[in-house]
Parts: sequence; structure tokens; C-alpha cells
Amino acid sequence: MSTRTPAPVGLTRPALDRAAAPWRRVSLWTVGGVLAAGIVLPLLLVRLDIGTYLITLLILFFVQAVVAQSWNLIMGYGGIYSFAQVALFAVGGWTSGVLVHSLGWNPFLAILVSPLVAVVAALGIGLPTLRLRGVYVVLLTLAFHELARVFAVTGPRFISGGGYGLVTVQTFQFGNAIGNQRTIYLYYLAGLIFAIATFVIWRVIHSPLGVAMTALRDSETYAVSRGINQFRVRLVLFATSAFFTGLAGGYSTHYDFPRIIDLLAMIVIGGWGTFAGPILGAGIVIGLDQYLVALGDYQTLILGLALAGIAVFAPQGLWPLIRRLYETSLAPEPLPPALEVSPSAPHDTTEEL
Repeated sequence: MSTRTPAPVGLTRPALDRAAAPWRRVSLWTVGGVLAAGIVLPLLLVRLDIGTYLITLLILFFVQAVVAQSWNLIMGYGGIYSFAQVALFAVGGWTSGVLVHSLGWNPFLAILVSPLVAVVAALGIGLPTLRLRGVYVVLLTLAFHELARVFAVTGPRFISGGGYGLVTVQTFQFGNAIGNQRTIYLYYLAGLIFAIATFVIWRVIHSPLGVAMTALRDSETYAVSRGINQFRVRLVLFATSAFFTGLAGGYSTHYDFPRIIDLLAMIVIGGWGTFAGPILGAGIVIGLDQYLVALGDYQTLILGLALAGIAVFAPQGLWPLIRRLYETSLAPEPLPPALEVSPSAPHDTTEEL
């Protein structure tokens, strides 16, 4: 005698794809390997004859990559064509300089205030600007950039230092560390700022806020119809970008401020709207500037020609091009797609004899 007992039938929820935004997670092994390499690298470079020079270039790379990533966050991902980034960088730098020079603050404490003042300045720009569209945003942010430049030269000496600037700002002090040891400490501080900014920007991109900002960029009408508050999302994005730009400016008080064409070139050459593009672009532009330093004024011409070439032959930037070449030539063959079964499909039953 045999009986048939049907197996329990129920709906099964598909597994959550952890590799998809906004739930994407980064490998801890990858993070640990990159951090270990970053810690060991200056200890190896300092043994070379040009090691200190290379470490200084890495410091410039860290700082300018933070600014490029922050700008790419609002312009590449958010679709906000703002040109106030260098002005916000200067706001952070002058905040730290004034606190140290005029009020006698410790530089390590002053650079913590720099991003807060930059955020306040960004909110002052964003409240009237982010309600506008297209060329009007560009014009207003460029106007803020020009106002900041004029104020830095003609403003009160207590704030701007006048035409000579803040020429006696105290530098970072690491106890009795001098020479190569101090350069290594400066490298670690800049690397820490770069690591924090990169992680936060990566999390913003791969989060519900990132989905909302890219939806507004791709189809504003549809995104608003789905309940996304465009002004609130873009204002939060603007403030986040300004925070890390101001922090980089506070650190760079004792370095040269980057030119706006350099920052724009980092984004365009690396790739608009990509996470790794500005980082790649920062490395290329800094290396190109140092390689062409003997050309003097022709550096800007060469950089302009490079931008024009990228715009014509690789309009999406080099990073998407590199990824495409890797996927077509070097990447392993992908596994066949898994067979998808509808949750409402009937399940098989088992027989027991």
C-alpha cells in the first residue's frame, strides 16, 4: 500500500543581491590590502633618492582626488553643473588659515572647523541656486567663485591677509619630527582624509540617496513623480560635497590651491559619473603636470589638448574605456545565467512508496 503526501507548497522570496546598488558591499580583504599597501608605501619610498618627492606627489594626489571626487559627486552623479568647488576649497583653506594665523588655534583643530564653514557656505549658495536649472546654476556658482577670489585679495587683513595673503600660517607639527619623518606623517594625514572621503562618497553613491540623485539626473520629471524631493536630495548632496572639499582645503592651507582646469580635467579624463574615474584622473593630471613642468605656460595648452582629445575619442572618460577593454579581452568567461523560476509556478511533489 502506498500513500502520496504532497510536499509543502509556498512562495519563496528571491535572495537579495548584495552586489547590486544600493546594498553593495566592498570586500574586507580588498580594503585591508589597500590600507596595508598605503601604510607601507612611504616607508619604502623614503629609501629612494627621490622618495620624498614622490611622497609629496602622493600627498597632492590625495588632496586633489578628494576635491575631484566631491565635484564628481554633484556634477557627474547629481547632474548639478556647479563651478563653486574651487571657491569652497578656498573657503576651507582660508578658514583654517585665519583660525591659526589670527586666533592662534592648533592646525589640527582648525582643519576640523574648515569643512563646517564650507558646508555653511555651500548651503548659502545652494538655497537660491539649486532651484534653478541649466546655465543659471553655472553662472551663479561662477559668480560665487569670482567673489571669493576678489574677497581673498581685497578683504579685511584679519580674514584674508590682503594682497599678500596669509604668509605666516603655522604648519603642522608632529612633535620633534622633521625632514622625511615629518613628510611621512603628512602623507598619513592626507591619506586618512582621502580614505574617509572615498569611503563616504562610495557609500553615498551606493545608497538610496545615490539612487535618488541618479534618478533625478536621468529623468527629473519621473523621479519627482515617484515622490523624490529634488531640492532636499540635491541640497544634501551639495553639503556632502562641500564638507570634504572644505576638509581638503583646510589641509592644503600650506600647499598651492589647485586650478579649476586641473580639477575639471581630472573628472573629464577619468570619467564623468564613475566612482574610480576622478581618482584615476587625479593621478594622470598630477603626473602630467610634473612631467611637463619644464614647458612652463605650455602646460595648460597640453592639458587643454588632452581634454579635447578625451572629449572626441573617449567622451565617457578613460575609466569606462579601461573597464570595457578588460571585460572584452581579459575578464574570465561569465557563468551562464541562472534559470529563473516564477515564485507563483507550481512546485514538484514527491512520492513516497
